[in-house]
Amino acid sequence: MTYENYIEETTNNCMSVLADCSSGQLLDVEYIRKILWEDDRVTGVYSGYCTSSNGAAAENIKEVLFDEQFLADFNERNMNMQEIMAHGAEAIDVVARCLALKHISIKKLVEQERQRRIKRQREARTNSVRV
Repeated sequence: MTYENYIEETTNNCMSVLADCSSGQLLDVEYIRKILWEDDRVTGVYSGYCTSSNGAAAENIKEVLFDEQFLADFNERNMNMQEIMAHGAEAIDVVARCLALKHISIKKLVEQERQRRIKRQREARTNSVRV
């Protein structure tokens, strides 16, 4: 996957997690940041692999390892590629997903989820009036 693919997939995974949050939880952006970081469907940081990953980690990382933006983000964090790679392809996959969060506006995603819920409620009311 390219780094852009990681960002896109991570965005979609974030939206799946937000759909499971209560309306009250969506009000606390810092709480949302924490759960997105910790949820294995988004980053895989706790289990060591992303549970919503499409394909094997070894296949996923082939392109990202040579992506300039990924390498810039990686080096900005002063990480050591040899140390990460010593933990296997899953470690690089997890790092790519964690770094992808940097490029995602959590506030924008929360607002999209709120709007999705409002739209769903309106549709439900409209459908119930028709019955």
